[in-house]
Amino acid sequence: MAGAGSHPANRPILVSQGCSGALHPPRFSPVLWTVAAVSVFLVALYGGYFGAGIGILMISALSLMGLGDIRSVVALKNLLTGCLRGVAVVVLIVEGLVDWGYGLPMAVGGVVGGYLGGIASHRANRTVVRGVVIGIGFGVAAYYFWRLYGLPDLHLGGE
Repeated sequence: MAGAGSHPANRPILVSQGCSGALHPPRFSPVLWTVAAVSVFLVALYGGYFGAGIGILMISALSLMGLGDIRSVVALKNLLTGCLRGVAVVVLIVEGLVDWGYGLPMAVGGVVGGYLGGIASHRANRTVVRGVVIGIGFGVAAYYFWRLYGLPDLHLGGE
């Protein structure tokens, strides 16, 4: 079963929309806030299945809720992505689909990187963190657009 965002042609659109939502988070009524919560749920489903760009997508969906402070958004994003990936990991372990030669070093690197990233983001300027997140998101979207829709490889010389 493939998720809607798993098709490579959807990735640049999803990532760029995620970044634009972080630029100017809107204030919603309680009814529309429910829509934002459902969007977080849908992003979580996508993240558990596929996971590419989940950080940017989750930040965007959480920004729709008007949490304001980027540190709060990133902290909640880390909690939610940790939970959704934890569920996915448990399923993969139960099914016997984990190659522990790769999985264990990746898990250790993820825990250490998450801890160090939390320390660094806590000390960083909020405006700078938001700008970096938006810049990376638009950069990734541009990369995917170029890869999917850019000029074909040019072969110069004897080819």
